[in-house]
Amino acid sequence: MGLVVAIAAVFLAVPLALLLPARRWRGLLLAAVPAGVFAYFVSLLDRAAEGRPLAWSAEWFPSLGVELAFRADGLALLFGLLIAGIGAFILVYAEAYMAGKPGAGRLEATLLAFMGAMLGVVLADDVITLFVAWELTSVTSFLLISFEQEKLKARKAAVQALLVTGAGGLALLAGLVVLGQAAGTYRVSAMSAEAVAGSSLATGALVLVLLGAFTKSAQVPFHFWLPGAMAAPTPVSAYLHSATMVKAGVYLLARLHPVLGDLEGWRPAVVSAGAATLAVGAFVAVHERDLKRILAFTTVGALGFLTMLLGLGTELAIKAAMVFVAGHALYKGALFMAAGAIDHGTGTRMVDELGGLRRAMPWTFAAVAAGSIGLAGFGPVLAFIGKEAALEAGLEDGGAAGGWALAAIVFSGALFTAAAVVLLRPFFGAERAPGHPHEGSAGLLAGPLALGALSFGLALAPGVIEGRLIAPAAAAVAGEPVKVSLKLWHGFNTALGLSALSVGGGVLLGFAVPRATALTGRLMGARWFPSGPKVYDWLYYGMQRLARFHTVWMQRGYLRGYIAVVLLTFVGLAWAALVRWGGSIERDWLTPAFYEAAVAATIVAGATTAIVHMSRLAAVTALGAVGFGVAIVYALFGAPDLALTQIVMETLTVMLFVLVFYRLPKLVDRGPMRRRLRDGAIALAVGVTMTVLVLASLGHQQGQPISSYFGETAYLEAFGKNVVNVILVDFRSLDTLGEIVVLGTAAFGVFALLRVRRWSR
Repeated sequence: MGLVVAIAAVFLAVPLALLLPARRWRGLLLAAVPAGVFAYFVSLLDRAAEGRPLAWSAEWFPSLGVELAFRADGLALLFGLLIAGIGAFILVYAEAYMAGKPGAGRLEATLLAFMGAMLGVVLADDVITLFVAWELTSVTSFLLISFEQEKLKARKAAVQALLVTGAGGLALLAGLVVLGQAAGTYRVSAMSAEAVAGSSLATGALVLVLLGAFTKSAQVPFHFWLPGAMAAPTPVSAYLHSATMVKAGVYLLARLHPVLGDLEGWRPAVVSAGAATLAVGAFVAVHERDLKRILAFTTVGALGFLTMLLGLGTELAIKAAMVFVAGHALYKGALFMAAGAIDHGTGTRMVDELGGLRRAMPWTFAAVAAGSIGLAGFGPVLAFIGKEAALEAGLEDGGAAGGWALAAIVFSGALFTAAAVVLLRPFFGAERAPGHPHEGSAGLLAGPLALGALSFGLALAPGVIEGRLIAPAAAAVAGEPVKVSLKLWHGFNTALGLSALSVGGGVLLGFAVPRATALTGRLMGARWFPSGPKVYDWLYYGMQRLARFHTVWMQRGYLRGYIAVVLLTFVGLAWAALVRWGGSIERDWLTPAFYEAAVAATIVAGATTAIVHMSRLAAVTALGAVGFGVAIVYALFGAPDLALTQIVMETLTVMLFVLVFYRLPKLVDRGPMRRRLRDGAIALAVGVTMTVLVLASLGHQQGQPISSYFGETAYLEAFGKNVVNVILVDFRSLDTLGEIVVLGTAAFGVFALLRVRRWSR
């Protein structure tokens, strides 16, 4: 029950954020909620390390086998601690960042709702529970990205993120349902890799799940939404990129690795997507000049790096991924919050407009320095341990060692270059800034300084987390116990040599960036260059143009045209079904008796007269002939009660028409002959189709007739001797009630029209 209380506490703090006045202590008060959740998760670490994670479940949809289930194993606790811990710092930071600005309470309330949704994702042990929380993160992230809704850029970025992740969410829903069917259970902890692998649904589930994960964690070609989300306020960017939404896809890959990791397509698909994402993120990051966008594209590369590790799937790669998840969250959270402090203190985030800020903003400089060392991954920081383990994992995998080492070097070099740009350009050289640079408040600096210090502290004392946090998380991903031994210094080895080589490459890349990016920047800016945002815009606006064309073509405001489309669609589908499944008409129906043919001819003649005659009285009389002809049909085929009812209603209808027809407007020409012939052809096609369908259905009895049941039970159970009346009033009472409601509604409509006509006089 404690897990439910932890999630509920975060959601219950949402109205509190809206109701509390805008004071400095509001951020601290709200931060106490995730801080308490963080402390609770810390208390569960020993249980997870001992292999007995806390779990809770309750029936949700018993008939479908769906439960509201949560489970706090090592993987869930690792992500949960990051979500709650960094979330507490973000709330304090948001209060300081939004000081004096409208909507601070709304921003903090949405952050809390987003935090609760993310906790639901990582703690969920039922795939439907997971999906509901997953979609809630998409909705709340939309609200966060579009927070400054008066800006077109923010609205467009929010819609883009929602469409991309929402489409992936639909694929994920299908994938999770198929996975549950293949595994025979919707409980993640109860799924068996053997059961899934032996199912014919395995490949479909794999493809759909990967689509959901790749869209959420911005893997190529879905990566473009993540940098666009920089339109959000900095507290949102810091939280989304460090510990929450962008890592949801990575979490899903890690969570389902024991179930899907051995399938044939897992490794090539996941490694390829990760490698492509890593390359794109590293390439574009060195072209950016906005601090937040630089950090955003390094996040894209880091997500690709993590995806590659999970695709590799070895024990060492999984351990490296878990360490890098924590290390990345610490340095990226620190850097994003420090970027916001720079923007707040200088009025810009563009590195070309900044310089020499280390004296005016010493604490911000310290935070950026700590985060940049983590970004570079070369120094006494937790990210360095994760990167070293990743290099060792790549070298351990003999067949892909060369490619893996090259990818790691390129990625590390690009990160080093980006770290150098983030650190050196704003803080060294001659002092320059659009505004007078000044240090941020304690609320702006507490978060980045604390996260930077944690990055160093956990690297210097990795034993604090290796057994209680990293090992249980790695075991949950591997599906078996994993021994973890983290060290900052492993001596001089190949992995260290590759790290040094990546640093050297980063230095050279840093010198070459201005000249190289001048050429590649023009290439990326070319109209024909197929970048993600351009493809998205082409699809998005193309869909709008298609919708407008369809609307203009179909929705013409011409009722007769709408009816014609509906009827022709019915005719086409009906004949397609008849041709595909076949149909036969009994010969007796094709040779009617003389009196039957006479009645049918009378009905057809009456209908034709009503259509073509210009006299209302003649048309009403002809319709009466049609009605009485139908009554004769009822009588001939053994339904005298229906025949009598039809005669009575037809008589009343004809009388009503005759009494009121003089109030109707005069008949006019119904249009050109070509249009009348077209409408007649459509009517004839519908009539022939219905006739064929009815005659064909008479020869295909799908079950036992129910007429005998109604005849036997009408009097015994409903106490009525008229079977038809009993059917209408008792057996089909809801249908009859619906018809009465329709007639009553129509009567009110007629009454209202008559009153309007009276008032218009």
